[in-house]
Amino acid sequence: MCQDNLTGGVSLNSKYLLGNEAIAYGLVEGNIEASFAYPGTPSSEITEKLIELSKIYGFYVEWSINEKVAYENAYGVSLTGRRAAVIMKHVGLNVASDAFITSAYTGVIGGLVVLVADDPYAYSSQNEQDSRRYAVMGKIPAIEPSSVQEAKDMISFALSFSEKLGLPVMVRSVTRLSHSRADVVLKDINYRKRETSFKKAPEKLVMVPANARVSLKVLNEKQKVIREYIEELPYNEAEDTHSEIGVIAAGISFQYVKELKEKYNIPFALFKVGSIPLPYKKLSSFIKNKKKLFVFEEGDPVVEEQIYIIAKSVNPSLEITGKMSGEVPAEGEMSIEIVDNILNKKATQRSFHPLPKRTPVLCPGCPHSGSFYILKKVFGKDAIFPGDIGCYTLGIQTGTIDTCLCMGAGIGTGSGITRFEKERPVVSIIGDSTFFHAGIPELINASYNRADQVIVILDNRTTAMTGHQPHPGVGITATGEKTIDIDIEKLALVCGADKVVFIDPYRIKNSIKKLKEVKNTKGLRVIIAKRPCIFVEKQTGIRFKVDKEKCKGCKVCLEIMCPAISFKEGKAEISVYCNGCGMCAEICPSGAIERDE
Repeated sequence: MCQDNLTGGVSLNSKYLLGNEAIAYGLVEGNIEASFAYPGTPSSEITEKLIELSKIYGFYVEWSINEKVAYENAYGVSLTGRRAAVIMKHVGLNVASDAFITSAYTGVIGGLVVLVADDPYAYSSQNEQDSRRYAVMGKIPAIEPSSVQEAKDMISFALSFSEKLGLPVMVRSVTRLSHSRADVVLKDINYRKRETSFKKAPEKLVMVPANARVSLKVLNEKQKVIREYIEELPYNEAEDTHSEIGVIAAGISFQYVKELKEKYNIPFALFKVGSIPLPYKKLSSFIKNKKKLFVFEEGDPVVEEQIYIIAKSVNPSLEITGKMSGEVPAEGEMSIEIVDNILNKKATQRSFHPLPKRTPVLCPGCPHSGSFYILKKVFGKDAIFPGDIGCYTLGIQTGTIDTCLCMGAGIGTGSGITRFEKERPVVSIIGDSTFFHAGIPELINASYNRADQVIVILDNRTTAMTGHQPHPGVGITATGEKTIDIDIEKLALVCGADKVVFIDPYRIKNSIKKLKEVKNTKGLRVIIAKRPCIFVEKQTGIRFKVDKEKCKGCKVCLEIMCPAISFKEGKAEISVYCNGCGMCAEICPSGAIERDE
């Protein structure tokens, strides 16, 4: 039994859940019949939990090849009258945006929820974009929970809300909420499937220009209906409205403000915002008699911008403190420390000490370490290594990742560089899951336009960075069923590669020999560095040690960038973190590294 965080009592229907797990339960309570996703931190655990729950309730769950494909599948389910969810991280919405924007024109039949997990501070992402901007552009509502409990409740509500409006509904989470834990009160799940089918309606669903113009008018007319619903949402509410000082807080920021208000008994009025668009009537009433207003939200000043518009008509002299005024940081993640510093004049006396910074590293025995060493030895430090996002972005530390724009961009960026960079080799780097996600069109484009380029596909047999989800190259579906195994070599050849070469990153000398031959040829050359991630392949239990008498202290072994290797008193040491890959032993010039029998 868990403590019931709503009533203070004990509930048999309580669970201590991760925010993402709570979202999964909310989707099941809302009777989804299908969920589609592409792995991406901080959203991945939602689908992992849905996979577990699908075995109980029988709904469909899929890891899709990318977010656009996931969105279109979920949209298709909705057109049959069934409820569906599509789940992604914030940058995934860029990939899905074409389908996302136009689906608001066509509308939906069954509830369609778009769960997007933003990543303020870019903990595991290449940017901090705010997904609410897409909701505004797409003219669909976005709702944002402030707690783990609300995350569960809101996502379930969003499915019925979507059906009422006939539109997709976005639910925005953020890293701090997705990865927080709390007691969550669950409802009894009375799961039931619908008996519906696709109904032809080309005038609504086929977006030729004539239909699109009519659909936009319908979508614009729905905005009034959306605003009326938003005014009644229980997630937009005021507390203690009488003070002349007001605070408006959206999403998880509300929890920071409320905690400080209760802890220090700060006398201000508080309004929780849980939606875009805003409840204009409620907020007009809230701010009309205020002298000073603070606005806290994650990401861009999306709420704050609309507050300025409201204030202009109801309280033009209102002093607003927020990101637009420059007093609330416009970059990074909101925190209780930031809110404390802004709200409390004595904040400096209660300063919080940040955690020490920790440089991310590849795991001991990671095959990418071997690949980077080999590439640097063969192509040289002056070679250009365009890359993208994944575990392998950590190649930046060895000088073997020079660019990172978005998934798949290493190939396209490299192709562009080759048009004018003729003296230095261009070696594009991409992961296996990323190749399926976004690399195939890039490879075809490079082939079609005759790029003289090397492309390295790091095939570690999994989507490692986000939690080891399967992809089309491993022959297993999200739910563990056997399926077709897409052969990367054959695919590369069909896409127009002039040459495909395999290397094993653990076999460094042999791989260097192979790649020297590749370097001396021209054309579109694909190298597949194939070795399973150490968390996928069963470990042998072998460990390596250093013979101190043989060790010359040359530090060549450090070039592998293995965190299990360190130096003490001028000699190499190998810690218990060694996974027995043997790469260090192969490159040691004095033969000082050997198996620990």
